[in-house]
Formats: sequence, structure tokens, C-alpha cells
Amino acid sequence: MNSQARFPLTLDFEGQHYSGDVTPSEETGKNGTPVYFRVTLGGQFFAYLCCADNGWMERDGKSRPLALVGAIGDYIRGFYEYPVSPNNPRKNIKI
Repeated sequence: MNSQARFPLTLDFEGQHYSGDVTPSEETGKNGTPVYFRVTLGGQFFAYLCCADNGWMERDGKSRPLALVGAIGDYIRGFYEYPVSPNNPRKNIKI
């Protein structure tokens, strides 16, 4: 895992607030983005997530809520598509 590239996660989903960290893998795909991400919520390990052809999923096939996995995946995608800058600070995302 690339702990130097870790970034904060904060979102509201289905009436609940989630905060934690996302740590990308050092392994990257053809497009240069990490292959999977280690996600912690509230200081506790949540899952390793990866983006497949049919959307976001847990790398290890556990049984986390699929809608929450998708929401966190969309947050991760947004981090890479819309990087933080002085003109575009990351705000709490509501899904």
C-alpha cells in the first residue's frame, strides 16, 4: 500500500455520516490508477475495494453493503477525476 498517497474520506450516505481514509495500492493498472484501495471508516478497517467492469466491489468478496461500497467507490473515483486544488477543495459529499 502507498501510505504516502493516502487521502481522507468523508461522505453522507443514506442519512449516516462516514469518515475515514483511503490508501491506494502501489500496483497500478493500464490507465495509471491504483488497482485497489484500502478503506478505513471511523478508524476501523472496512474493506479493500476495486473497480471492476460492473462497478465497485470488495477485492476479497466479503459481504459489505453493495450500495455503500458503490458510494465509497464513487468518492474514490471523484478524488482522481476532480483533484483537490485551491479552486476545488474537497467538501463533504452527500450521496
